[in-house]
Parts: sequence; C-alpha cells; structure tokens
Amino acid sequence: MVFLSMCALIAVRSSFGVFFKSVAGEFGWSRAQTSGAFSAGLLGQALGSPLAGWMMDRWSIRRTMCLGILFTGAAAGAMAFTNGLASYYAMYFLLCVGFAGGTWVAQVPTLSNWFAARRGFAIGFTNSAQGLAFALNAATPFLIARLGWRGSYLALGGMLVLFALPVVALLHRDHPRQKGTVADAPFLGSAPAPPPPARKAPARAGTAGALLSLPFALVAGVYASIAFSFGAVIVHIVPHATDQGFSPGESGLILALWGSVMVAGNLLSGLSDRVGRLPTYWAGSLLCALSTLALAAYAQGTPKWIFYAATVTSGLALGLARPTASSLLADHFAGPGFGKINGAAMSCFALA
Repeated sequence: MVFLSMCALIAVRSSFGVFFKSVAGEFGWSRAQTSGAFSAGLLGQALGSPLAGWMMDRWSIRRTMCLGILFTGAAAGAMAFTNGLASYYAMYFLLCVGFAGGTWVAQVPTLSNWFAARRGFAIGFTNSAQGLAFALNAATPFLIARLGWRGSYLALGGMLVLFALPVVALLHRDHPRQKGTVADAPFLGSAPAPPPPARKAPARAGTAGALLSLPFALVAGVYASIAFSFGAVIVHIVPHATDQGFSPGESGLILALWGSVMVAGNLLSGLSDRVGRLPTYWAGSLLCALSTLALAAYAQGTPKWIFYAATVTSGLALGLARPTASSLLADHFAGPGFGKINGAAMSCFALA
C-alpha cells in the first residue's frame, strides 16, 4: 500500500514539468514565474511534513495517508480552475501539503515497523514507485493533447480520489501486529523467531533531543544535498530538453527514462543492508554530482547521446542515494516519536 500511494501521488506531483509549457503558454508567464509554483509546493511540503509526522504519532499512519491522498486529489482537480498566478501557486502549495502526508513521511515509519534486517531493501523497493511514477508521465503529454491541461488535472485528481484512496483506506496496516505477524516475516525461516535488530538507536532525551542531536543534523544534511540535485532535475529536465532541440515527445520520454533508471537504482540501494549505508550513499552522491553538471552544461548541437547518458546516470545516482538516506534515518531514530523526526527530516529535504 505504501508503494501504491507513493506511485499515485508522485505521478501527479512530478507531472509539473510536463504541464509547464502548456500552462505558461496559456497565461503568458515566464519560466521563472511558472517554476515559482514548484517553490511554493516545496514550502507546502516543508510545512506539511512535520504536521503529518505529528498526526501519525498521535493518530495513525493509515488515516494520515488517506487524508493526504484526499487533499492531493482535491488540489490537483482544483488546479483545472486556475485563473491566475496566485491561484496556481496556492493550489500547488495545497497539493504538496497533502503529498507530504501520503508519501515519504508515511513510508519510512511504516517500513521501519515492518522491516528491520531488510530495511534497506524494503525502503529501496518502495522508493522504486517514484521511478515508476516518472515513467508513467510519458503518457501525460498525450493526455494533455487529448484533454487539454485543465482536463488533465481533473483526470489526475479524480484518479487519486476514486482509486488510490479507497485501496489504501481498506488495505494499509501501520504495524505487522495488526496482521498477527512480525517484522521481516517474508524473510524469516519456517520457525517464527524474531528478526535480528538492524542498528540500535542511540539513547536520546525524547524527540526534542533527537532533533537537536549531531546524528540528526548530519542526516538532515544528507537529505538536503539529495534534494538540491533532485529538485533541479525534476523541474527543468523537460523544458531544458526542449530548449536544446528535443521534441515534446522526446522530452517526455527523457523524463520517463530518468524515472525508469531510478527504479534500478532504488532496487540496488538494498545493497546497503550488506555493504553499509555510507558506502552506498557516497557512490550515489558522487554520480549525482557528475550527472547534474553534465546536464547543466549540455548545449544544442552536442551529440544527443550525452544528454541521454547524463539522464541515465542521474536517475541511477538518485535511486541509490534517496532510499539509503531514509534507511540511515530509521536506523538511528526508529521508535517512539519517529513520525515527528521523519517529518522534520522531510521538511529539510523540501526546503533545500
């Protein structure tokens, strides 16, 4: 259910770049004006993440996820009625407030409950929903061509409310004990013995002490470094590709390629259970820096394979680094109050 929720919500949110030129063209907005909505969305995610984490600790992960999906779907549908820059910013802000509650703020505590020894694999596997969501956006240009950008926003919002929301509400479970099982159950032998602990979280003076600790500051820095490259690519790769001579269809396929390769990176990140979190993160981080520079330096007239190669490397790198950072956070802080801690970390990601 975590995978489904993430795939559906990320597909809607990551379609921003695909809608970019259609929306800007209708209203005559500049690239800076239009991309400002994405910044407003990051602010919404930054504010919504700690709130969602608090609700999960106090209420439940499942109910908070459902509220997030409903909120995201309603905001996406409302974007069809945009009549100016202010309303476009406001709706995307609200969309991302809901997005916070239905994706990573819910993912990491849920999987930390369900997996211990194979936490890296589980988080990496569900993060592959992000790559699949980007791949699904290859269809968005054709949807816009058929329905227009307003009709397409209505269709995406309806998909969330009518399909994703009921499935998550009925089937999601916060903890294995709600299903009468234990953590790591799919990987245990026939004897139902408890799994070995992943890494013992350091003692701390409650949630406030954790948020003020050096380990949290370091992991928050990791989140911020990933966010910098991620945000640059997701907002600008489609318009940058069209500026450099790629057709709209090719540009949509480039985004799909990026997402597809990210799936492979997400699945490979499960190696962090064996080789360690830090080596896995550093490998992804180095590749991420190199590929981002290559994409930024690309100019029209350069062989197209260079753009494609940089896109593939970027997807692989972010696929490795992003879930490994979540596993690092869970290794150190899983337990009471983790919803708030994870929400604060995702707030750092959104603000970076």
